[in-house]
Amino acid sequence: MKTIALYNNKGGVGKTTTAINVANELAEIGRVLVIDFDGQANSSRFFAEPKAGLDMALIHADYSPVSAVSSTRYPNIDILTSTPALNLITAQFVRLSEEEQTANIRKVLEVDGSYDFVILDMPPAFNALTTKVITLCDSVFVPIELGTFAIQGMPTVTNALADSNAKFGGCIVNKFDKENPADTELLALLSDLLGNKVLRTTVPFSRVIKNSFSFRLTAKEYMKWTAAAQAYEDLTKEILERTE
Repeated sequence: MKTIALYNNKGGVGKTTTAINVANELAEIGRVLVIDFDGQANSSRFFAEPKAGLDMALIHADYSPVSAVSSTRYPNIDILTSTPALNLITAQFVRLSEEEQTANIRKVLEVDGSYDFVILDMPPAFNALTTKVITLCDSVFVPIELGTFAIQGMPTVTNALADSNAKFGGCIVNKFDKENPADTELLALLSDLLGNKVLRTTVPFSRVIKNSFSFRLTAKEYMKWTAAAQAYEDLTKEILERTE
């Protein structure tokens, strides 16, 4: 089982869209569990109806997260849903011992042990809970939308990952406009900053992605022949390469 987290301390950078489309690609080669660690529950609502339980499982040793797992219309994808209650448990979580915190998170990540891949849609926060979760993952990927301030903020994210001993898999560039010279320059700047930690695959700026999400479809379901859909296929292959 490979556990892959998608994290950035900034919202609106495409974590959920990436999680959904990568999960869809991985489902072609194995069983996938998406865990929605964001109390906004966007990936939960994409795949199913949100059910409570994840919050309780993270703070109570004897509470199983199974109650929050739902099947989806995708045969090889299940979702462990979240609700806004997840935003309220950090204070209780930090009062647990380190051993209890680790055990509770592992219980969630290994909910039934039958999945080949676990994709974590993380919230835009860097608190004790998110820190502990990403530390226990096999790899953490950071989606980013190119912009001067976003790039200037990347050392904050990468340093936080390093300080928590999380395994930084790389940075995923979303909404890349290859026709825009500014985007090309910013991508070069990001590559100068992070080197080979910038994934080769960029996800293009595309209405296909925005519209597909609105219709609760993956990019491949919506328009599989487009560059946007192909990008997620290539991105998933590269993520797998970096988590071997």
